[in-house]
Amino acid sequence: MKVAELEGPLLDLWVARAEGEQLSPDFPERDKNNGRYWLKSDRFYSVKLCPEYSRRWDVGGPIIERDQIFLNPPSTIHTTGGPDPGWKTYDHWRATVSATTRTLPPKNEIQKAMNLGGVGRGAGKTALLAAMRAKVASHFGDEVPDEGAQ
Repeated sequence: MKVAELEGPLLDLWVARAEGEQLSPDFPERDKNNGRYWLKSDRFYSVKLCPEYSRRWDVGGPIIERDQIFLNPPSTIHTTGGPDPGWKTYDHWRATVSATTRTLPPKNEIQKAMNLGGVGRGAGKTALLAAMRAKVASHFGDEVPDEGAQ
């Protein structure tokens, strides 16, 4: 599955995995009332509902601050270098995870020399959606296995 297409409870599950959480093997199905996934809990072998990282600022916002996720609003910008210079219009939010907090293995010698992880970028209708996609991409790359894969 492409990270750029993840949303709702499935995106939240992948953010939880990036945060070190695990899907509960005892409750592999989603909660019938809200579609959220069940995660293992640290307390007494219990389970907890997956937080709504991509839909609630009080849950996803601290990740944006801690991981230094840069946000760019919908805008028109001009680039002078690169393979395709000129004016570009973006009708969506864009997010990039800071080089200092990336966990994806380095893709080139410059990243290896600077001890940096691979780039994690995301886009979406909202800033929170873009940021959480960037978070997942910074840990797992541009594609993730289907939801049943652990």
